[in-house]
Amino acid sequence: MVSIVIPAFNCTNYIGQSLQSCFSQTYTDFEVIVVDDCSDEDIYSAIKGFDVKYVRNNKNIGPAGSRNIGIQLSKGDYISFIDSDDLMNRYKLEKSVKAFESDPEIGLVCGNYQILIDRVRLCPPFYRNPIKINHDMLMNQNFVASGSTTVKRDVLEDIGNFNEEYWIGEDYDLWIRIAEKYKVCYLHDILYYYSIVKNGNSLTQRDDIQKNHIKNIDKIKFNSKKRVYDAKHSK
Repeated sequence: MVSIVIPAFNCTNYIGQSLQSCFSQTYTDFEVIVVDDCSDEDIYSAIKGFDVKYVRNNKNIGPAGSRNIGIQLSKGDYISFIDSDDLMNRYKLEKSVKAFESDPEIGLVCGNYQILIDRVRLCPPFYRNPIKINHDMLMNQNFVASGSTTVKRDVLEDIGNFNEEYWIGEDYDLWIRIAEKYKVCYLHDILYYYSIVKNGNSLTQRDDIQKNHIKNIDKIKFNSKKRVYDAKHSK
């Protein structure tokens, strides 16, 4: 089974479409977990009619903490991530599970995506050509689009979940830690649609969050270099 984890914060205008994209998957063995990060809006009413597990945080803890709560509540062999304003391609789970089944050394599956502007304009695929992703590549640049990802539960149990210290870059930190020990499989197929809405609530568009982005990325890379160095010299 695949567990789809959706952190939600003030997204009542979009979460219904996001959930509909989940329940339109060609792969049918899945569950959906919505973690309401203490929204001001009524998320519970917005998701009525969908067969989901719903939990509300008693305070705003950010995307890393919310995803971790979703992971803890999940039962799937794989964990798939999507944000509450983004949309899954209907083949995302099917293609991701097939990739895992093709190679037991794969710890993370990700893929191509398209940007959806103001819910009306769909941009061309982000990556024009197929790419190969490994730890060295990720140390230069984050090639993993968060909403395209599915991770093995066993991998998270091995390396740990999202680092709640980071409110931005928390996904990059997890992909880096996975790539230190496991294969990353990139699929050139479109796996999701990344929504950009003017004056939206996305953390990546908030100035108070963005100011920590570069600092977080530098710290994530430094910590990864240290872990890799220590692992090599402890043998």
